[in-house]
Order: sequence, then C-alpha cells, then structure tokens
Amino acid sequence: MSSVEETELSQIVDLPLIGSAEQYLFSIEDNRERADKLKELLVPKLKILIEQTCNLIEQIYGTDVLSDCRITTTPAHRPGAKKTKPVEIATAGLIIKGIKNRCLQLRFECTYDSLYVQIYGLRGLESNPIIQVMKNHLKDVTLILKKGGYGISSDTITPTITPEEAEELEYDEFINKMQLVSERDWKSTYIWTPSLILPIKDLDAAQPVIDNFVELFAIFRAAINVYLGEEDRFEDYLKCLRDWQNPLQVQESVTTTKYFPDEVDSVQTFREGAVRQVSINAYERDPKARQKCIDSHGSSCSICGFDFGRTFGQLGKGFIHVHHLRPLSEIAEEYEIDPIKDLRPVCPNCHAMIHRRSPPFSLEEIKMLLKSARGSTI
Repeated sequence: MSSVEETELSQIVDLPLIGSAEQYLFSIEDNRERADKLKELLVPKLKILIEQTCNLIEQIYGTDVLSDCRITTTPAHRPGAKKTKPVEIATAGLIIKGIKNRCLQLRFECTYDSLYVQIYGLRGLESNPIIQVMKNHLKDVTLILKKGGYGISSDTITPTITPEEAEELEYDEFINKMQLVSERDWKSTYIWTPSLILPIKDLDAAQPVIDNFVELFAIFRAAINVYLGEEDRFEDYLKCLRDWQNPLQVQESVTTTKYFPDEVDSVQTFREGAVRQVSINAYERDPKARQKCIDSHGSSCSICGFDFGRTFGQLGKGFIHVHHLRPLSEIAEEYEIDPIKDLRPVCPNCHAMIHRRSPPFSLEEIKMLLKSARGSTI
C-alpha cells in the first residue's frame, strides 16, 4: 500500500507520541511519500520529545549547556528532488550550531518498531572528540556505559577486529583499542542505548529513553567542548548528573536489583546481636530483558494492578519488580530468556507473597488469594 488513509491520518495526529498507526508510515513503499509523511507526522512528535528532554538537561546541567547546540530533525530532502533515498528512520536530536555538516550528534532514533538514543561522530573530525573524552575519563565513562547497558562500536580500532571479537571485549578494553584518526578519515564511533518497543502512546512511557539521553549528554557535551578546542568539563557534567540521580537511588537500587533474594531460613535460632551469615544464589538478570518486559507488559503490577507512578508521581514512574515465571534457582544454569513470555512486572508486595512458598506461587494463585481476601474481582 502506497498511502495512508485520511481517517488514519486524523488518528495519528491525535496521538501524544508514537502509536501503531504511525508505525505504519514506515511501510509506505514510495520513498518520497514515506519521507514526506514521516516528516509531517512523526518528526514533530520526536521534536516534542527532544524539547522536553532539553528542558530537563538545562535543569540538571545548567542553563548554558545548550548554548552551542541546536535541534535538528530528519528525514529531510531538497524540495526540488525527484526522489529521496530509502527512509527507514526518523530522528530528532542535537548538533553544534554554526556548522553545515551533521556528523556529531546526540539524538532520538525511531524505526518502525523501536525508539532509542544514539551519539555518534562520523569521521575523524567528529569521531575523535568522543574518543578523547572516553579515553580521558575511562573509569567514569565505563561505569555509565555498563550501568545503562549501552552498546558501543567504532571504525577507529586498529587493527580492525570483527564484531564477534568486539562483543567479547569489556568496555574499557574496547575503548583502549580505539585510535585517534586523521581529520579526513571517514572513521565513525557510536554509542547507543537499549530500545523501547513501539508503540509508545505517552511521554511517561518514554521516560527510560529520556533518562538515557540525559545520561549520555554528559559525554556528548564534553565532546562538543573538545570539538570547539575547549576544556572538556566532563567532571563538572558528571557531578551534575550524579546530583540528579542521587535522589532516585532508593528507587534505582530496587528497579535494577538483579535478583529477588530468598528468605533467611527461620528454623535456626539466633541470639540477639549475634552475627549471622547468609549465602544465596544470585543469578544474573539481563537489564535489557527486564526493560523489554516492561515495554511489553507495562509498569503496573500484573497481579493487583498497582501503579507506582499514579500513586507517588515522578518518584514512582517506571518503578516495578520483574518476576521470572520460571525461578532461576530451579534452572541453575544460563538460559535464553524470552522477556515477553518468561517475565512479568509485579509490585514488591505481590512479589514477596509469590516467594512465601517454595516452589513459588504462580501469578494466578496469588490473584485468587487476593480476590478471596478482598471478596471482590480484580
């Protein structure tokens, strides 16, 4: 199908962000028509997203941090062009004011099925500042990348290694292998975040990606300073970032917990004040799998429906435990998780009740217990 029906267009305009109707725009066969529709209907909504993010960035890093940046969007093409290249992505992001090329950017990228953030430099002149910041602040940058589960790639590694070999390297090992290249070399460097699965129908659901953008801005802004021949000021930006994140540490310590601990064996008796040692098996939880579960099932409890964001506002947005339907302690080995089928969001209360028995209660059993206790239908 080569066009979008008028009835569908009106539905698209009414959506706050990216709904299933807008995803359909990517399936338009004609390149020029697809670019026009994406530019008309999707890019403005990405621009709303970036404008809200810029407001947050100014609050966190200071009012002057965006002085050398401007918002840019794609797709774009010359009005007189007869056709345009295939358009598989729509974006809104930041570039440096006063330059013609757009080869150093931090931006939201939207494909037909996902939304994520990417920072990149596409040749030596733009790629090198990113490399310099990462090398000069290796420990702190590594912590940011590891904590966010971000991906990183670069053509500047010499000798060239395969993608498979690159995946085996730790972040610091990869960064140490990156080389500064000459200004005219077309060598690129990328950092990208985990994706949110579309559709995304409100800004609250996009908060994890907004937070990713804010976090990577510390690296991007420092790279801009290097590009402009100034001190990178990364430490200043990192302090601002950590000051912003600190009030959320209580929330984050739970939402990023890698396991739900087993209860201490209550059969043993302990004297008051005695030292006791507890050993539990903690199996790694993939943060990307966790996020995909939330993207698919939402952040409300699958059992009781409790939503922390509605009750606690900004502090509670996106907060939820993720429960493995098949306990990892029973598997005792690595296995490939299907985030949609194997995981479910549950509130801490329901999660605790699930684990009151070994083997754990099923979600359906807890629902029935809750229904019986309330004397009403959930």
